[in-house]
Amino acid sequence: MLRATVIICGILLGLLVAAILVASSHNHVLVGLRHVIADPWGVVTLLDLGVGLLFIAVWLALVESSLWRAAVWIIALLLLGNVVTLVYLLWRTCKVRHWSELFLPSRSSDWR
Repeated sequence: MLRATVIICGILLGLLVAAILVASSHNHVLVGLRHVIADPWGVVTLLDLGVGLLFIAVWLALVESSLWRAAVWIIALLLLGNVVTLVYLLWRTCKVRHWSELFLPSRSSDWR
């Protein structure tokens, strides 16, 4: 099951990076953002993204065993979005042995 997680996250990461590169070749991100916020559904989409990133940041802080490592991951998440979510899931999947360890904090997750 963990192997499937690596494969799925790897494929999604590749698709997301490819889409970012294609979009970047057409316009600067701020030009695209200006178009997105001009439409009410674009604002809803950004709000949805923000809520999702906040949820991932809280989950990451709960499962990560080091305060400093959690802070670095969260800063990267807020700067780069779900690319970091997928990289973190890949990294964490390679560290755990059981499916439950992927999403639940370890017993030694008290911040040091």
